[in-house]
This record gives sequence, structure tokens and C-alpha cells, in this order.
Amino acid sequence: MKKVLLINWDSYPNFATGGVYTWTKTLVDSMTDYEFIVINELSNPNSNRLYKIPQNVTSVLEVPIFGSTRYEEYCKRDHNLQARILKTTQRVINEKFIPLYRDFIMSVISDRCNTQVLADLIIKLHDLLVEYDAKKCLEHPLTWDIFIEQLNKESIYGSMTFKEALTAFQLIQRNIQLFSIEVPKVDIIHCSLAWLPSLIAVYAKKESNCPVVITEHGVAFRELLLYYNAFLFDEPSKIFWKVFSHNIVRVVYSVSDIITPVCEANMNWEKSLGADPSKIKVIYNGVNTSRFKPMQVERESNRPTVVTVARVDVFKDIVCLIQAINYAKEQIPDIQCLIYGTSSDLDYSLKCLKTVKDLHLEDHVKFMGATKEPEKVYNQADIVAISSITEGFPFTIIEAMACGKAVVASDVGGVREALDGCGLLVRSRRPHELAQGMVKLLKDDKLRQQFESAAIKKVHDEFTLEKCIDSFRNEYERLISSHVRQHQKHREMIIQ
Repeated sequence: MKKVLLINWDSYPNFATGGVYTWTKTLVDSMTDYEFIVINELSNPNSNRLYKIPQNVTSVLEVPIFGSTRYEEYCKRDHNLQARILKTTQRVINEKFIPLYRDFIMSVISDRCNTQVLADLIIKLHDLLVEYDAKKCLEHPLTWDIFIEQLNKESIYGSMTFKEALTAFQLIQRNIQLFSIEVPKVDIIHCSLAWLPSLIAVYAKKESNCPVVITEHGVAFRELLLYYNAFLFDEPSKIFWKVFSHNIVRVVYSVSDIITPVCEANMNWEKSLGADPSKIKVIYNGVNTSRFKPMQVERESNRPTVVTVARVDVFKDIVCLIQAINYAKEQIPDIQCLIYGTSSDLDYSLKCLKTVKDLHLEDHVKFMGATKEPEKVYNQADIVAISSITEGFPFTIIEAMACGKAVVASDVGGVREALDGCGLLVRSRRPHELAQGMVKLLKDDKLRQQFESAAIKKVHDEFTLEKCIDSFRNEYERLISSHVRQHQKHREMIIQ
């Protein structure tokens, strides 16, 4: 049985929500002839560990980047920790670690970064940090001095506030801890994003001498830019994080053998960020049409019902959806909107509740919490609405389409590729336009029914689960076979 190293961030199997979780679980459950070893980087060390995994998932390596100072505090390693701590002397730190660390920081924050040099530094740091104690190395006072020294070499970085510089330093230090993780030998590496956790693939590829697949659901760089612009007010910090993020993304792309974005919109971003176009192949997400299909379900009322299935967070722009319902009720007084989804952002959740209260929409907008039966939820709806400001190729769109529902959604990411000809597209952050789309679909029975029929057909033609899994299976087999042939050819040349 071939082995796959699957690299995630705050997803499968610890977080049973979101499109990336759905995609990962579907991939693992469907490809039972492959053995999966899962690495899941965790933002919170107290993340859920009570989960079920299938037999073909032979191990899960949970790697917290906050809340612990040594990986060994969280996960037992075979090597003797005490021996590694004792051998990590001041001389080792000064002569072995510090020069590598200085070169790494200089490379990763430079707008002239050479990705091959950065990849080599990651591999060298990994080789060192599995032999010595990462905590003693990374907590040495010289690391802060070097970081500030490198910032001051760039005039724009030198004007960062102390708070922003410290935050950047701490985040980078925490993620360098990833280089101390030992991973097993595998036949192929598959990363569910192109961001910091996938730096593991840089050294894992060398150790296993195997191909790397990168699947981006939402382009990390694009979403990080949205985050930086929303939460950073310091212009030097925005520039720092833009350069740093671009370098991380580029080095991940550079070690990939194939990049499989879930839509053409992501592909265009990847090309603009420097990914080799010859490596890119779009593989759309797929939906289980035996589960997601039109069905009769009991409804609590006959009111015109809009449903959304989405996390309650700023990127899903639930506030915009609430405002749109307020405008829509002017033409459809008894309209109701049912919002199904969890939230990990308390401030934004409170903002949504306040918006409902301020607009006196308590009878029109209801937060239903998470659902384990989204297929029934979609079938309760007259229409489905999505108000996101960024997306990849959202499952909620194709699931709703498979259930025969007309959809009105923000024209972001790959939404157009799924919905074109089967629903209404509106500009993001335009509650008036979203409201007009809702009203049009609810009032125009002929148009709504036309979209419903077209949506079912398009899903069955283009977005089935079988088509998605077959595409990944074919790529796995092609890459592994190609690698084996190259390895054999290389051995034959050596023998000759």
C-alpha cells in the first residue's frame, strides 16, 4: 500500500468543519488503497483530539505552534530529549545554529529571495534541529538581535513599531519549530495549502525522495492580504508580511511537482505569484450526488426561506447577508434567512447579533448553529445565498446546486465557474445587489426553476465526487510511477 503524507492546518481530523475538512475527509475515505499519515498544524494546543479516523489513516501528527515550547511536550518522540538538550551547548548554538538562522531570516524577508537558497536553508535547519534542541536554539537572545539587525537593513522595515516587530519575530520563531518535526518516509506528499505548514514538505521531499502535490482551496496569499489590510494599520508591517508571505508561498510552489488548484481563479493567482504554469492542473471539488440531491423534507413554515451554510466569520461577510435581508424584506415582508454554521470569532459573532438587533430582524434572521445534515438544510430552502468576500471553489455552492436549489452568490474566487448559467452572481460587499438577487429568484418562479434544473445537470456533468477522486488518483499514480522510473534510471546510470 502506497503511503501519502497529508499536510493540513487547523483542519482534518481535529476540526470537523469547513470546505478543506470536507475535501480531506472525502479524499481519505475514498482512497482506501492508500495509507495516509496526516500532519495537522494546530493554532491551539487544546484542539479537539476526540475524533474517528478510518483504518487507512495510520497516524496523525498534531503539531501545535502556540501554547507549548517543545514539540515533545505534546507528542512523544523516540529520541532522548534530555540527551539532545545537553548536547545543545553554547558552542553548538553559536557555531552551527546562529549562522543558519541569520541566513534564513535574511532570505525569508528579502524581496530578492532565491527560493532554491531558502529551500536549502530549511533543509539544513531541519537536519540541525532534529539532532539538537530547538527550544534552546530558538530562545537564545541572539535570535532577537539578528532579527532586528535584518529588519534594520531595510529602511522600510526599520520603521516598524516594536509591537509589530515582536509579533513578526514570535510568529516566525514558532513556525521554525516545524523544522524539528521528524516525518516518516512516504511515496507522495500532499499539502492542502501553500503556507507555513507546508514548509514541512520542503525537507520531507528530500528525505523521502518523492513527489509533492499542492492543492490550494483558497489562495493563502490572497486571504492573508485581506487579513493584513483589515487588521494592520502600520504600513511597514503590511509590506513586511506581504514580502514574507510571498516568499513562503514561492518556496512551497518551487518544491511541488504538481499544483492542483480547485478552480481557474486560483490558478490565475498562482501564476501571478510565480508558480510554474506547466505544473498547474485544475481539479474541481466534487460532491456526493447520492447524498446531495432533491428530496422532500419537513419545513417549519411556508415563509419564503433563504438558507446559507457558512462559518460566521468576517470572510463570509454574514453582516452583508443580514443587511441584504433587511432590504429584501421591503419587497417580501415575510422573508426569513436561516444561517447554519459555527464560529470561532466571538467579536464578529457579536457584531452579527448586534446587526440583527439594530435592524429589528429577530423574526427574519436566525442562527441555527452547525448541522450534520446539510443535504436536508438545503432542501428546506427556497433559495441559497452566499455573501463571501473571498472563496476558492466552495462546497456549499455545488452542494446546493446538487440539491436542485437556485443560488445567488458573491462573484469571488471560483464561484462563477460553478454557478455561471445556474444562478445569480453579484458583487461582494453589496447588500443591495444581494437583496435584489434574492428577491428576483423568490419572485420569478420560471427563472428559479430554470436555474434549479441547470444546476443539477451541471453538477452531474462536471462536479461529481467520482470525477474529483479519479483525478487525484490518476495524478498520484502518474507521479509515483514517473518518480520510480526516474529513480531506476538514475541507479542504472550510477552502475554503468
